[in-house]
Amino acid sequence: QMCRARKLRPAHLRERGRGGSLSRRGRMTVPEDMIVVREIGRGTFKKSPRLTKLRMQFIVCPPVSEAACRADEAAEKAQVEAAAMGPSCGGLYHRVSDALEACEDGDTIRVYPGEYHERLVIDKSVTLCAADAATEEGGEEEEEGPRGECTVTICSSGASTVLSLADGVRIRGIKFVHTGGDTSGRGRDGPRCLEVCDGRLVVEKCFFSSSTGSAVMCVGPGSVALRACGLAESGRCGLICVHGGKAECVGCDLSDNALNGADVQSGGHVSLGQCNVCRNRQTGVLVADLRSFVRIDGVAITDNARRGVTAQKSGSFVLQNSTVSRNHNVGVIGIGPWEEQSEPLRIVGNTISDNHSTGLWLQRGNAHVERNEISGNGDSGVVAFGPSNTITLKYSSLCNNAGTAVSVHSLRCVEVEGCRIGSKPRHLGEEERTAFMLAMHPRLGKGSICRVLDDAVCSEIFNQWRYDEARPNKGVGIELRGTHARLARNEVANSGGLGLLVGERSFV
Repeated sequence: QMCRARKLRPAHLRERGRGGSLSRRGRMTVPEDMIVVREIGRGTFKKSPRLTKLRMQFIVCPPVSEAACRADEAAEKAQVEAAAMGPSCGGLYHRVSDALEACEDGDTIRVYPGEYHERLVIDKSVTLCAADAATEEGGEEEEEGPRGECTVTICSSGASTVLSLADGVRIRGIKFVHTGGDTSGRGRDGPRCLEVCDGRLVVEKCFFSSSTGSAVMCVGPGSVALRACGLAESGRCGLICVHGGKAECVGCDLSDNALNGADVQSGGHVSLGQCNVCRNRQTGVLVADLRSFVRIDGVAITDNARRGVTAQKSGSFVLQNSTVSRNHNVGVIGIGPWEEQSEPLRIVGNTISDNHSTGLWLQRGNAHVERNEISGNGDSGVVAFGPSNTITLKYSSLCNNAGTAVSVHSLRCVEVEGCRIGSKPRHLGEEERTAFMLAMHPRLGKGSICRVLDDAVCSEIFNQWRYDEARPNKGVGIELRGTHARLARNEVANSGGLGLLVGERSFV
């Protein structure tokens, strides 16, 4: 009232950015945290209710001719819905990028079925979804999985198809395809379909693929949550997370990529839950760099052309409740850091089986291995070595591996408690296999269940351990040479020779 009497415009309308702004459609927008105060009398003020802008919905349908538009079902539905929205409709567009330019924070863009050839740069907090996808949280979920058919496809070539730079962005039910780009770049500089550089992005039931690069890249301060998405059939990796980027994948499919399913390096943070990481032509999950943090829970990592999981000098690595099987090399390989401040690798509650080589390989690092079933691998079940290693092996089953069940040598300390350990039955013409060996070379342990050599210090080794191989070993049950060990509550049976042999320079 005072402003109208003085024929003045309020300051928050005169200067954009000092509280409010005028949109292209002439509506006033006021930040939700701003309280407008009006004068109702001399020295008396009253707070008015908060002013919030009307959230608009934008409609996008494929560009068609006027004659075809009448017959085209998607375009007809788009026109009907736009008319039914009334004042909340922001307009009808034929390009997603045009709708992005016209919308504001909090708006929704509904895309009707079709194929759109354009590159999207999302720098506003908007929701981008297919028109036939449920957008309300708590609504009915579609039964389609990550590989379900998406009716909306957005294609582009160059650096990336989608670049996300804003916080609070949501995408649902759209297929993104990337082609071309500069293939000479590596890592962050390589081509990619989705790139998240800043803010937080939530993606649900989408599919990402790049013929020349990676499906999704998360870098810098950006973070992305992927739910029931497909990151597959790409020319490089399914997911790359580098330089502090954070990615959370739940129920996703990271398969059939030319390199790795997930590649975490240079301080990336990744969490994988209930995902499939299969048939990648190199490693399923690759983790490198001391600043990288990875948690894998309930994931199927199978049929990869090289290793299932490689954790190399990772800051924190947890593999639990997962299946690692039928990989063409080592199932899980952990290469510890040079620095001592890193946390031990935690491998708990997994099934590591039927890999073509060793099931679990631990080198130059500390590890805690508990409640795992490691069986049926083409070579040893567990191999661990390194002069500074501390390995804890508890309550696990290590049987029916083609080589040594457990081979541990040149360790600083090893603890084995409550495990069931046995070797694969020998066929006619095969050499004797060792169930458990602590030595420098596999051949040194032939004929022994356990062998401790070369100044290894074993704390509480074989606590409540039972060797229950049906076939007599015809050798030494436990052999100690040049080491310190403590044995408690064990049953060493069917050795066919000596139960315990204590050699020179040994303390038991």
